[in-house]
Amino acid sequence: MPLCNDADVQAHLPSDKLKFEEIPDDKEQLILDAERVIRGTLAGVIAPLTLAAWTDPDSTPQLIRAISGRLVAAATYRLRYSEDSLDDPQYAQFIYDEAMRLLMGIISGSIILEEVPTEGAQFDNTYFWPNNSTDEPKFTMEDGRF
Repeated sequence: MPLCNDADVQAHLPSDKLKFEEIPDDKEQLILDAERVIRGTLAGVIAPLTLAAWTDPDSTPQLIRAISGRLVAAATYRLRYSEDSLDDPQYAQFIYDEAMRLLMGIISGSIILEEVPTEGAQFDNTYFWPNNSTDEPKFTMEDGRF
């Protein structure tokens, strides 16, 4: 159930240095790891049925595909170039941070997934008690009793 495809990943990799489609060994695991991070991060924000409906790249919102592509690209770049240095490559860290900022934006509500239905996500009078549909109040602020 990948959330992205090779093109979504390659969009965040320098094509003259690294071709994601040519990575045979750990490609599936990298995609699975990105999916776990995304689903785990968004589990408390997006309805479980909506998350479960993202079964392939075509059924996944574009922004989620882009985030998944960034996470996979960051891991790929880091793995391929970590042999040359003991430090993580700056570019890998940059695209990872970018993906995490987008996820945090979804959680905070500053980024809206337009493909995800928001019906039922708004709180109305029925979520609170007492509300205007309950019995008359026993006292009011004007009574001076607290």
